[in-house]
Amino acid sequence: MTSTPVTSSAARATLREEFGFDAFRPGQERLVASVLSGRDTLGVLPTGGGKTLCYQLPAFMMPGLVLVASPLISLMQDQVERARSLGLRAASLTSQIPRHEQRRVETALPAGRLDLLFCSPERLESERLRRRLGASRVSLVTVDEAHCISEWGHDFRPSFRRIHRLRDVVSAPVLAVTATATPAVRDDIAGVLRLADPTRVVTSFDRPNIRWLVSEMPPGAERVRRIARIVRGTARGAGGGPCRAVIVYAPTRRTVTSVRRALAALGVAGEAYHAGLPAEERGAVQERFLSGESQVIVATCAFGMGIDRGDVGAVFHYTLPGSVESYYQEAGRAGRDGEGSVALGFVHRGDWRVPEMFMERAYPSPRKVLALHRALGSRRSRLRLDGAELVRRGATHIPRLRWLVRADAVRVDPALAEWLDDWPHRAGDAPPKVADEPVRATGREPDLTPLVAARRQARARLRGIRRYARSRSCRRAALLRYLGEEPSGRRCGSCDRCEGRRTVAR
Repeated sequence: MTSTPVTSSAARATLREEFGFDAFRPGQERLVASVLSGRDTLGVLPTGGGKTLCYQLPAFMMPGLVLVASPLISLMQDQVERARSLGLRAASLTSQIPRHEQRRVETALPAGRLDLLFCSPERLESERLRRRLGASRVSLVTVDEAHCISEWGHDFRPSFRRIHRLRDVVSAPVLAVTATATPAVRDDIAGVLRLADPTRVVTSFDRPNIRWLVSEMPPGAERVRRIARIVRGTARGAGGGPCRAVIVYAPTRRTVTSVRRALAALGVAGEAYHAGLPAEERGAVQERFLSGESQVIVATCAFGMGIDRGDVGAVFHYTLPGSVESYYQEAGRAGRDGEGSVALGFVHRGDWRVPEMFMERAYPSPRKVLALHRALGSRRSRLRLDGAELVRRGATHIPRLRWLVRADAVRVDPALAEWLDDWPHRAGDAPPKVADEPVRATGREPDLTPLVAARRQARARLRGIRRYARSRSCRRAALLRYLGEEPSGRRCGSCDRCEGRRTVAR
């Protein structure tokens, strides 16, 4: 890679030469300049703000390896392919890669044959990999989707909280990036990663080109008709479909299927995406959407991370998700091209049962987790959690097992541990083939304090989205205040409250 001196002008030159852009997006140049100067850095750029470039560009300009800890192994291959298309020597280390390929990648590290390496936080706990990294020239450690570190954030992943241990073997600055982080989450990220006097770059969360709408109506045909009317009201392409893309988020696989069929009956053809689909089918659906071959997609929250399409004109939530953070991140996929766009969420008092169910599933009661631990450790128990059993009883056992793994109360194969943490986003994929006894109790009584804290925070986030739904004040101002930004005193004029629509939610 280039040995250009580390200056802002050199970074802008690399931006033009390697990426074809004439200017940085807001916040990017400050983040890149801080990283290139060797400082720890924390960046909060909204969805579509260009976080990926903030570690790809340094990979061109820094002499060693840029290591990226990423939460979703299901997206890593796509990230690798994008980096390679730019000319970077990129690879990933995940359980999906054959062992001989993993060994080839590990051998390439100390030899200096890689510019960019993606791996999960679980993989970073491997002593073998840590030794390889310690013998390599690592210029930057990047933590992507850094909100997963914090018990105060959504998508909490305890393995992220142990990434700081890598600093014992790797002497390199750390870049933490995310799209949604309240002030408390930012402080927690900096503390857990042990960032030393970090540069903090937090751009505005305001998206003035998005109309923020919440509509109260019971679930059913009228919601679908409302979606179809808005989609048909946009300009149409040569094939009769909307010129700009549309994402419809639905809470469950069954709802995704029924909403897609109902839209098709109204003349709005779309595709379905959820974690229960086989990996190949998910990949094909995602690729058709990203390439523009399909314009409308109905999906669960499994669809979104890494989706880089600028011309999304509308994002609908058939029901609101369980947190403001998730809602803002998903709705924020609209209007990345700067054009006027719509974010419409539906709500009714009965809808809250679904996010409450998901919350209880993701953060099970400590009593249920302890019961599973006793069953795994009892010689009289017939419970055997092999791959087939995990698939069959996944909805109940996997979330509880994940917390036992996080508490070091059970031993699991490393590949299985990686699969467990990624499970909600790829439940249609079979567990990796591991040893005959993939899950064993250690005999250690699990410390479930992190689970108790995570349950408390999940309830607080659910209360936050319910307050947002029934708020009578400006939607844009409510979002900004929640995310720690003080809005201007003016009415935004482009949300249902400021437009005078009656959409009071219970």
